[in-house]
Amino acid sequence: MKSNFWRTFLFTLAFFGGLYMLLVFSERISHDLYNIVGWSTGLISVGALMLASRKGWSQFTVNMQGIISGLFLWGFIGEFLEVKYGLVIAASSFLPILSVLVILFIIALRGKQLAIPTAFAAGHFLGIWGLHMWMIYQFEHLSKTHWSTYPSAAIALLLGIAALITGRGSKNLGRKMAFALIALLLLWTLLEYVWGWRLIPGPYSMG
Repeated sequence: MKSNFWRTFLFTLAFFGGLYMLLVFSERISHDLYNIVGWSTGLISVGALMLASRKGWSQFTVNMQGIISGLFLWGFIGEFLEVKYGLVIAASSFLPILSVLVILFIIALRGKQLAIPTAFAAGHFLGIWGLHMWMIYQFEHLSKTHWSTYPSAAIALLLGIAALITGRGSKNLGRKMAFALIALLLLWTLLEYVWGWRLIPGPYSMG
């Protein structure tokens, strides 16, 4: 069962990194290619969630399809629509909307009203949104080296490690995969801080 934790972590990381780089470099290559990639992320998000409802898939595969759906939904709304049409949902003005959606998600999750793939998709999307909003607020309204970025990065590191330990020790597949996803999001956030501090070059700094 421990292998399912690392499979989730590594598969999601591969999709995460691949999508991130694809959006960055397709934008630099041509507007037409970026449009194709951007609109495709929306279609893939919907398609992955629809495929998850088909019978015959293993529970791991179904859960991964939900995770991928949430990731590509962020790629479409949080990245492509921002660059193409100026829809910046990471702006602090969207905090009330995010808060309402998180509350509704928690209520639906606790009431077991969401199918597992849908829960993974929504949780992934909202998790990226929330962490990204906080980091963007610090970088744009304070500064990339503001003192608050350092404890934020430390908290992301500590919680990420805690999620790694908890997930690896869990015997439930859903919890194991959920904690793998949480660990990845927190550790990726830490990486974003490191990129922001220019300690190592990030994709957006590559010419």
